[in-house]
Amino acid sequence: MSKKEDERQRKAHEEYIELLKIKQGLIEESELIPETGYDKMPEMNAWEKFKNYVYHNKVFILLWVFFGALMIFLTLQLVTRKVNDLYVLVISTSAESELGWRYGDLEEALTKYCPDFDGNGYVKVGVNYIDLSFVSGVSDYNSAQSMKFSAEVYTGDSQMYIADEGFWKQMYEAEGLEEELFVDFSEYFSEEDLFNGVGLHINATNLNKDARWDTCSDKINFYLRCEYPSATGNQKDADEQRERAQIVLRNIIEGNVVNPPTEE
Repeated sequence: MSKKEDERQRKAHEEYIELLKIKQGLIEESELIPETGYDKMPEMNAWEKFKNYVYHNKVFILLWVFFGALMIFLTLQLVTRKVNDLYVLVISTSAESELGWRYGDLEEALTKYCPDFDGNGYVKVGVNYIDLSFVSGVSDYNSAQSMKFSAEVYTGDSQMYIADEGFWKQMYEAEGLEEELFVDFSEYFSEEDLFNGVGLHINATNLNKDARWDTCSDKINFYLRCEYPSATGNQKDADEQRERAQIVLRNIIEGNVVNPPTEE
């Protein structure tokens, strides 16, 4: 027998003995794995594991960060958004009324007479301008303004209007309304201060001066909404807005400034 053949039989015998030991439970199979000569991978610490996780999941992490930041932003916008203490419609049916560029000054002037109704530490009068003059020549714009006007009338979100006298014609002719819509002031003011008994001239108060509106016409009036059954909005909210509008109008008439402008 050659030396090579003798070596082969010796290895086969050793392997047979090792298999017997495995079957008898004397050694583990892992003990038979030969050494490779390479160093074992060192155990990673917590920080290294975290970096490894971030590296392999960076796309998903970035998406979660983006959507999380978006949700925080939207929540802050909702929480910090100023809510109207009073909501007023300013309606123009003629470019000559000047209401188209005076509603910002009117908002500032109205704020002086508006209390902090909701007690949140600031006063905000929301003024919504509606253009019914129809001089733009753009049919889509005119239609949008008409729809906006109808929606405001029927929902009743605003209980105080500031408008020129053409507004009266628009209400009763264009909208086809027949019921009483506005509070009758004839018991409280002289006829010369009123339009049709329900429109109180702004010039009969000091609001035109507060709005720095020296050219204000006697055809610009306050109107206060009545409660009427065709309204489709929330009745409770409408009643609250009507009560607030009455308080603010009374303050204007009496010159009672409850919210002085902040000095710069």
